Amino acid sequence: MQRPICPKCGSPVYKNGHDKYGNQQFICKRCRYSFKISHTKHHKLFSFPYPKCPICSKTMEIRKIRRSFVVFRCRHCHTSRRVPLFLPQPVPFSIHPFKFFRFPILIVIQAFILYFKYNLSFRAIANALSIPVSHVTIYHWIIRLSSSLNPLIPINLFKVHADETIILFKARRYYVWFVVDSESHLILAWHVSRYRDVSNVKILLSKLKSSPDILVTDHMPSYSACVDMFFKDIEHLQVGLGGNNPVESRFSLFKMFVKVKRGFKKYRNIPLYVRGFCIVHNLYKLVGGDFNDLMLKLYSFITNT
Repeated sequence: MQRPICPKCGSPVYKNGHDKYGNQQFICKRCRYSFKISHTKHHKLFSFPYPKCPICSKTMEIRKIRRSFVVFRCRHCHTSRRVPLFLPQPVPFSIHPFKFFRFPILIVIQAFILYFKYNLSFRAIANALSIPVSHVTIYHWIIRLSSSLNPLIPINLFKVHADETIILFKARRYYVWFVVDSESHLILAWHVSRYRDVSNVKILLSKLKSSPDILVTDHMPSYSACVDMFFKDIEHLQVGLGGNNPVESRFSLFKMFVKVKRGFKKYRNIPLYVRGFCIVHNLYKLVGGDFNDLMLKLYSFITNT
């Protein structure tokens, strides 16, 4: 494109910013004359040219904006026209969970284990670490690491135990569900819900990678109804008090964790706390209880997944 010339003296002009409507202004350095080539009082919301009216050939205006199309309308003859939108789709990309951490990964993992396994508070962890760090930073470590870790779930399952427990959040009841393996006592699946009905039982059992052969629960009717409707190939056993101890013992550890933390402050963080507790519990069972082995196991678990 050629540079425009001044309509008064014919000299080349230069850009001189935009007006309040977004129109390009030009100025001549010789005679100081300022002008605009085109002028409109409406901001253009889209880069493509607005369509012309097929009846009166006037430029149409935007009337409605929807997700996949824009409705244009002529001001003179009120003719409408729909123009489809082909917006570019966002490209998904993965960010490493430790990309923006200022401290080494092992320091973050140590704080993560101290919080979920040894029930230390954020301030106690900040005092225990050998670096100057704020308790708010440790809180962000715990939340980010809990949301980025993938659960460790075995594939071959024979007999599992399922149950739910009650936690209080702002004087309201919420339910935490666990599915525990009968032999290894690993927490295979977990879920947080407001109610304990058939739909939540289905969500809990759907988180297992494979269907177990035997499911042991208490006498709550939602388990029987869910198995009869959605999991007919699973043998369902209902036991009384004391017959579901593998999952009840996991609930005792979780209740101790909640009691030391004095409840939860935000509802959206409750599933993350449950997730982090279950992952640390499973890795602790696999390494046999050694702190250094637990750190190395969690480090390898993070880097491999």
